[in-house]
Amino acid sequence: MAIGCGLASGLITASITAVFLPLCETFFGILTDVKLLELSNADLPALGQLALRAPGTNQHSHAVGQLAEEACRVIGANGLLARIGALYHDIGKTAAPEHYVENQTGRNPHDRLKPSQSAKIIISHVTYGTKLAKEMGLPPRIIDFIPQHHGTRTLHYFLKKAQAEARDDEEVFENEFRYPGPKPQFKESAIMMIADSCEAAARSLSKPTPENIRFIVTKIIDAILSDDQFEECDLTLRELTQIRESMIKSLVAIYHSRVDYPGYTPPNSIQTLIGSTENSQERGVRYSNPAEIPISKGGEVEDEAIDRSLQPDKRAEAKTVK
Repeated sequence: MAIGCGLASGLITASITAVFLPLCETFFGILTDVKLLELSNADLPALGQLALRAPGTNQHSHAVGQLAEEACRVIGANGLLARIGALYHDIGKTAAPEHYVENQTGRNPHDRLKPSQSAKIIISHVTYGTKLAKEMGLPPRIIDFIPQHHGTRTLHYFLKKAQAEARDDEEVFENEFRYPGPKPQFKESAIMMIADSCEAAARSLSKPTPENIRFIVTKIIDAILSDDQFEECDLTLRELTQIRESMIKSLVAIYHSRVDYPGYTPPNSIQTLIGSTENSQERGVRYSNPAEIPISKGGEVEDEAIDRSLQPDKRAEAKTVK
């Protein structure tokens, strides 16, 4: 009788939990690991559309999630929350995926747009993503990652470009080039901000050596700190140091060098996928010198602001003038 009652109570408890857990999550706003794991299902419509319409953004989101999860584990934050938040942090880019460098395989559409138009399109992925996430019924904690991973930073290079092109009687408003925010409010969203920029910068390196990766990660974190983006969350300087080392370690592992086999010359992966570079423009711009990566004063990589319609030598001249 005792054994039977024990088994029966276990089954009843499991059944009641399965029925009432979603209700408790909804009514009390509790985000459990079970709910987070459900949101990681790649067959969900939102994630499916992201992978279909913006494959580069989808790959970027998974890479950012990997970096953020490991950094959270180092400082004792919720790594699962950060990884799931990363999957949805850029869902707003599905509205205009070709305007973001990770999805471009040809010309950069921003080369033909005014800086103010480009800024409006790029900033809209935050506002549209937040709206889309609310319509999907995502938990508020996941929605918070969408605006907070950019904070209140400005699109520095587009702002400078607009100021350079403006007439003498034309006024350029900085707020038109600023993300709506808010700044990161909790540790996981702050880590997401760092991981988002570091992954994009590492992808822009032609030679992602440990030294180059350390240079850009340190530069990005210092820029975010200087822009006061972490003043509303409780990250300590010690935790930032641990996050920096975790990011460097993870990026070095992702971009580790391959073994050279004698007598074998591996084909260029970009040429294999999209043809000769003479007939196709490569995705984004690769930098051999990490100091040349367009990292803004707020620690963002603004590769979309680089005019790739110019020849490399003219592009260098334009960069020198700026």
